[in-house]
Amino acid sequence: MVLNEGDGPRRFVDERGNEVRLSDERLRHILRRHPEMAFQAHRFAETLAEPDAIAPSRSRPAVRLYYRLYPDLRGRNRYVCIVVKQERGYSFILTAYLDRRIKEE
Repeated sequence: MVLNEGDGPRRFVDERGNEVRLSDERLRHILRRHPEMAFQAHRFAETLAEPDAIAPSRSRPAVRLYYRLYPDLRGRNRYVCIVVKQERGYSFILTAYLDRRIKEE
């Protein structure tokens, strides 16, 4: 579920009902580093709300990786992976990319 789509950060709801923000700066980062995600932004809400798996980051305890499998990506099964950092009182998306498998960062 997307809470807003206007100016300012985009807001989503994760599987626990927590708000997850996506700032313009982070969106630019995602599109610059992972341009294929320009065609997957509509899947962010679903991936966060109904992930197939959530993996903790080994190197950063406040970071979780949300995975959802989409069989139609690039003609194969691919996961949308959204990397979320939890801060005091809110969470935000660090990056997002396509992956072939679930892994810990």
